[in-house]
Amino acid sequence: MKNLIQRDSYLKWLGEHREKNLIKVLTGMRRTGKSTILKLFADSLRSEGVEDKCIVFLNFEEMENEFLLNPKELYSFLKDRLIKGQTVYFFLDEIQNVEGFERVLDSLYVKEGVDIYITGSSANLFSSEIATLLTGRYVEINVMPFSFMEAIKARSENDNMDDRRCFRDYITYGSLPEAFAYAQGSSEQREYIESVYRTILEKDLLKRKTDGGRILVDNLLRYMVGSIGSLTSAKRIADRLTANGSKVSANTISSYLDLITDSFMFYRADRFDVVGGEQLKLTNKYYLCDLGFKYYILNNPAIEIQQLIENIVFLEFKRRRYRVATGRVRDKEVDFVIQDRQGGIKYIQVATTVASEEKLSQELASLKMIRDNYPKIILTLDDFYSENHSGIKTVNLIDFISGRVDIN
Repeated sequence: MKNLIQRDSYLKWLGEHREKNLIKVLTGMRRTGKSTILKLFADSLRSEGVEDKCIVFLNFEEMENEFLLNPKELYSFLKDRLIKGQTVYFFLDEIQNVEGFERVLDSLYVKEGVDIYITGSSANLFSSEIATLLTGRYVEINVMPFSFMEAIKARSENDNMDDRRCFRDYITYGSLPEAFAYAQGSSEQREYIESVYRTILEKDLLKRKTDGGRILVDNLLRYMVGSIGSLTSAKRIADRLTANGSKVSANTISSYLDLITDSFMFYRADRFDVVGGEQLKLTNKYYLCDLGFKYYILNNPAIEIQQLIENIVFLEFKRRRYRVATGRVRDKEVDFVIQDRQGGIKYIQVATTVASEEKLSQELASLKMIRDNYPKIILTLDDFYSENHSGIKTVNLIDFISGRVDIN
């Protein structure tokens, strides 16, 4: 990959919060491109005429910055770079390596002419910890692997591929940004993806919680990947693992689920009662952050295409900053209930195909039971279909994630 892919949605978000009196925090799983996004934004400031002296970029994993790991040294260094009458942009990458960094940010935050942007490894800086350390003084965006549109841009630099073939590779090999530096499906690419997975496993899961051990974590992750798109609970998982010989309590599983979602390896989708209008506790769905990991978690990497596309759609809605839940309508399920930033709601069903009358009726059933007037949409891999079923719209899934069709 010769050129950096411009990750427009994140750059736009940073632009919207530029010079706002908040610390901008980029969170996300390892190797999703948080540092690169900061560099791209710093470059965009330079292109607008911001002088280099007003841009301070520090990566705290670089040896030359080791002396700044002392919080007093760091604060003194940053304070000396303030310029009266001008805004100085501080980009602090891997800030968690500075012990007591929150005190540095607190002191810097109250100064005039300061605009702060930080990233942190999920090994030491989870979202829940940020909320405690920077209460009321920050705004956060979650950085995810490449969207399908970004993957097309990255792949088209090296291959002449149509969208269908690109989609096949997307659900097969995942979309970690640096994986696109390798030939798709090559041994080098597989080794890279596995190394990222192993790092997350060792540093974000096993290092932070030791009571269960590697076998329990391996079994739990295997269950979660095999259950993508299915409702589950800590008790249900504990019962299944215990039945398979790994005796474990629901409380232990619950704590591991929190750790796994805090590391952004999986995302949790809460369950929502469409008719009653309330969140249903205990049962949830979980979706894998990058589908390339499935080969290193499962002994048998075969996953149903329905699970894969549901995972892809969930991640796409998260990238577009919808609030995403799964829905229940009486005794039937709605794959996703999504809410945009203006409060608008949509109901989404995801189906490999609705070509047969039986399958179409099955997907329509729960949507027809919803009596409000919010949009109802079926996303399918079908190329040929009737676009409208009594107000329920059908959209090709690849057209949607490639940006050719806007569900709004």
